[in-house]
Amino acid sequence: MKKLFVLFTAAGIVCGANSNAFAQVDAGLAAKFLSTAKAASDSQLGSIASDLTGKMQSLGTSAAGALVKDKLNGALTLLTGGKDSAALMSAFDLVKEAKLTPDQIGLAKQVGNLASAYVVQKNFATLEGAQGDVTTLVKSLRAGKLTAAVAPLKNIAGNNHLTDGQKTLIKTVADKYAPGWEKAKGAVDAIKKLPGF
Repeated sequence: MKKLFVLFTAAGIVCGANSNAFAQVDAGLAAKFLSTAKAASDSQLGSIASDLTGKMQSLGTSAAGALVKDKLNGALTLLTGGKDSAALMSAFDLVKEAKLTPDQIGLAKQVGNLASAYVVQKNFATLEGAQGDVTTLVKSLRAGKLTAAVAPLKNIAGNNHLTDGQKTLIKTVADKYAPGWEKAKGAVDAIKKLPGF
């Protein structure tokens, strides 16, 4: 009986050691981010933030390694601090982690999509003449329907009322979901300048 107890204790220690190797999202950072999002005047931000932290926690629970943990916590810190462009880059980099399984890569993509939805809602919801495009883009990103995100993304990127900060931010999102959009836009603009167009 004593040997059996020792065996279970050793197994418990090994399992405990393995569970500590998984990348847990910092609960304090997640709570602070959620609190900030829910305190915003835009009620959509709290809902998106809840979805985002849920996916981050799922990825953190299933993925091993300090790098994943650092990127998740870094994205939360940057989002809470209003450094949205840098937060997106951190979230987008999660899928590049070599040790992720296909299921974990799927979760990492969802984290990137939800981080993008949060940033777009936060920074563009009140953009003049773009409310419909912003709503469509946010819904598409939240649902993972990325082909439906391209047209509204391009429309927002071409909005004449963008501030310099918004231009930089939408470029970060557009480069992720519609690579090559600037070249295509430049070609269309060049054609429009030709006589007869």
